[in-house]
Amino acid sequence: MHRLNANTSNQCNTPLKIITMKVLISFLVILTVISCNDDIEPITPITPQQSQVQLEVYTYQCKTIHCNEEIPLSNIIVEIYDSEEDAITGRNKLHSNASDNSGIVFLPNIISGIIYVKIETEEFGTYIARERIESNAVKVFHNVRFVSGYSYNENDENQLTQNHISLSNPAVGQKSKYVYHINYQHISYTPIAYTDVELNVKIIDQLDVNRFVIEEEIDTLIGGLGPPFYPDHEIVTSIWRFENDSLHIEPYDDNYFGSFAWNISGDLIINEANGYSFSLMRPSINGINMTDVVPARFGWWGVGFAEDYNLFEQEYSDLITDLISYQSFDGPLKLRVYNLEDGLIRSLDFYSSMSQSTQGFDLVID
Repeated sequence: MHRLNANTSNQCNTPLKIITMKVLISFLVILTVISCNDDIEPITPITPQQSQVQLEVYTYQCKTIHCNEEIPLSNIIVEIYDSEEDAITGRNKLHSNASDNSGIVFLPNIISGIIYVKIETEEFGTYIARERIESNAVKVFHNVRFVSGYSYNENDENQLTQNHISLSNPAVGQKSKYVYHINYQHISYTPIAYTDVELNVKIIDQLDVNRFVIEEEIDTLIGGLGPPFYPDHEIVTSIWRFENDSLHIEPYDDNYFGSFAWNISGDLIINEANGYSFSLMRPSINGINMTDVVPARFGWWGVGFAEDYNLFEQEYSDLITDLISYQSFDGPLKLRVYNLEDGLIRSLDFYSSMSQSTQGFDLVID
């Protein structure tokens, strides 16, 4: 009985000791947590490290869309925003600085990610553009080229301030209107009268940064067209390519190639079958004055210049001329007069041998 009682006592006390130890340990843990609770900082998720990058904005003005000469713009204020909406409204500006004499704006400590660059100018309007700052970048360069004649809006779309075709800033939708004259027994810069023929030239598409599709349409053939124009071609299409300070007029497809406005006839004149080029650089030699009553004997072919000229109460300056004859100096002469801002202004034919006459198209700006 004594041994049984002893065994029974041991069997009953062992579980009690284990339970007591568990309770004690739990109690100590709770006390430790309570006593240290004030020293525990909240756990925050780990986020990718954002880097700080130097942004350099280059601001230039260009004389033409080809930007062969970059003119630095000093004291141009460049602002940085987090969102396009902030850039438009001017709220929550992150950084700003002015361009130096080299046209460069230095903006250090730009956080990586998407930012919006804003420039407000009196001459060109408001420029806003999106820029991505990569996290592994050290420097990021943003180039802004302003072209005379452009105005910028919030969507960073270049809208021309003029509707008629420009050779410095061509854009889809620009349209120029011309009226036709043909005066027999009359050789002069000044037409006696104009016909009912109206020519509309329009930029209908842009193939790339330098090439535009041009459509020319004659609305009526009343009054007739003299050579070299084909009366059965009321619509002609060509490509205008701007490259190397020149305008290259080229065939658009395998159909008839020509230009009413520029007086190009690929079917009649083999030299023009594959296109024709016009210089966009105004020289200082071979000048003409279209206020002269009778054109003087030119004595030269190629690129020249013209004095300022008034046509339909519009004054045109910085005029470039292109003069050529495919026969001789006594044969028919083609004269084109244009400038960078207004495009083609006049296109004349002089016939000075047996059939003395002058014909051509003149620009009309409504």
